[in-house]
Amino acid sequence: MKKITRHYSQTLYLFVIYGFSILVLLGIFFTYTYSHYRENTLEESKRSLENMCASITNSVEVQLDSLATISMNIVYSNMVKTNFREFSSAYQRTEEDKAEIVSSRQSAEVIHDIVTAMIGAYQSASYIRLYDMDGSCVESGYWLSTSKTDLESLAWYDEVMELNGFKYISEPKTRKDLPATGKNRNSQKFISLVRLFLNRDGAPEGIAEVAQDCGKIFVLASQLEDNNPDIRVQIYNSRKELVYPYITSDMYDSESYQDLVEKNGIADGNSKIIKSSNNKNMLVTCETMVKYGWNVVLLQSEASIYRPLETFRKMFVRITALSILLTLLICFFISRRITIPLRKLTAATKKITIDRVLDEKKVNLTSADSSIRELSILCNAVRGMYDKLRSTSREILLLRNEEMRAKLQATQSLINPHFLYNSLTNISVMAEEDMNDDIVKICEALCIHFRYISASGEMIVTLGKELEKSKSYLECMQLRFTEDLEYTFEVPEDVKEVPVPKLIAQPVLENAFKYAFVCRPPWKLSISARLEGEHWRLLIEDNVGTMTDKKKQELLRLYENLDLNEELKSMKIGGMGLKNVYLRLRLLYGEDAVFSIENREGTYTRFILGGNIHPKKGITLPESVATIDINE
Repeated sequence: MKKITRHYSQTLYLFVIYGFSILVLLGIFFTYTYSHYRENTLEESKRSLENMCASITNSVEVQLDSLATISMNIVYSNMVKTNFREFSSAYQRTEEDKAEIVSSRQSAEVIHDIVTAMIGAYQSASYIRLYDMDGSCVESGYWLSTSKTDLESLAWYDEVMELNGFKYISEPKTRKDLPATGKNRNSQKFISLVRLFLNRDGAPEGIAEVAQDCGKIFVLASQLEDNNPDIRVQIYNSRKELVYPYITSDMYDSESYQDLVEKNGIADGNSKIIKSSNNKNMLVTCETMVKYGWNVVLLQSEASIYRPLETFRKMFVRITALSILLTLLICFFISRRITIPLRKLTAATKKITIDRVLDEKKVNLTSADSSIRELSILCNAVRGMYDKLRSTSREILLLRNEEMRAKLQATQSLINPHFLYNSLTNISVMAEEDMNDDIVKICEALCIHFRYISASGEMIVTLGKELEKSKSYLECMQLRFTEDLEYTFEVPEDVKEVPVPKLIAQPVLENAFKYAFVCRPPWKLSISARLEGEHWRLLIEDNVGTMTDKKKQELLRLYENLDLNEELKSMKIGGMGLKNVYLRLRLLYGEDAVFSIENREGTYTRFILGGNIHPKKGITLPESVATIDINE
């Protein structure tokens, strides 16, 4: 059953296939671009969150360092301790002696002055309290006050006593009587750094409490949250108590992420997307304050990270729809521009028949030109193909005619009569001188030589065979000239199997005997061959050098300007010499053919023949060229 092939119009291809291809390409582009942007967005969010986390950590750590420094300065200040002892002693006796009230007040004022100098103009601490072990207290900061306190009732008392001089940082506590800054203005939360200070005997002497406004400690965290509404900050102390946010509000996530960070193994300075208890994916990063054991955790929902890509996706859908619409319009316009000239070109190619090709009157083929470069090139290619078809058809007919003519001429004369006459003369002289052995040798050499040149079945032979048969010719000549002639062959084994045109070497050898060896002997011939990449080279050199530079240039110029077709028409048996060699090289190798001459007058003349080791496909030497005698 014959298979039915469906044909579609170019318009349908442009509308459907090209449109669908563009849609697929846009889809691939969008998928790749969206994935790339999604990954980049996540990486940028991670880097941004990690940088913010590091900045907040450094900011809070600086504030805590400031509190720790003030605390240490107080604990190790002899002046503070001395005045505090005087204050404590006087304060205990104020009810017994009114004069002690003035003394305790003076000591408290000295302490206040010292503390004010420590905290400086920038209020690195909101207030400082010094307690003696009996509960007497002096507070300095925004104002100076003294009081009596039950130490054991304070939340941090037991832990401070256990730490025995090491710092303790409390959770945020409310002080309504003190002013606060920033978001802390209404809540008035303060964090205290408390430590026990000891006397010279190592016994507890008192407690120093240094407190700071939470608005100042967490100022950077508040600013970053204000500038980045999608980011939330949580800060935990060493006891895993949430110290920031210190304001209770619906805008803050009440879930504690400290345990989730530990559970998911998020290392310091790294980020990771985890699932919260309410099944929301959150990007989380954390940083630890090693000196204080505090952890800073920054959170950002995955939805907020990829929110900008939603705009990109919507924009891409609009661009895709517009691109498809424009593509369809462009395809419709291009299809009209292409199909009309193609129809005309199809009609023109149908006119190509064998009768038109062989008709001398119908030279040109009319075709549809187009302003589109590719179609114009196609039209020119069709015209070129038509012209080549005309010339090729004529060449084929011409080659057939020339082959028949060459065969008829070859039946008349296949050998050079001069060479034959000279050889017969030598044989007769040898016979008169009773040189029977030499006669046998020259007859054998002549038989080999004439059998080789008269064989019509071979047009291409190996270079080894060509040079082997050429040696029979030289043997005949050596029997003629005896010691006056010397010849050498230098042919590597890898060159011997290269295919070459038959009788490519003998015309050059005969040219030496005819034109070179007109001087006094000794005469020497050197025949060598080699491979150069994908090309073979045959070098034939004599030791006389009778060819002048002028003659060489004339000869090479003549051969380079030969019309191959005209020369084939006028080819005849005999009298072609080197021209026959050049024509056959050109026929077989085209532009790769090598025919050059090197000379130095009075020294040598060297002929260099060559070509590609792989002759052009489809080229075969005509028998009339390969087997005719090219001697004069």
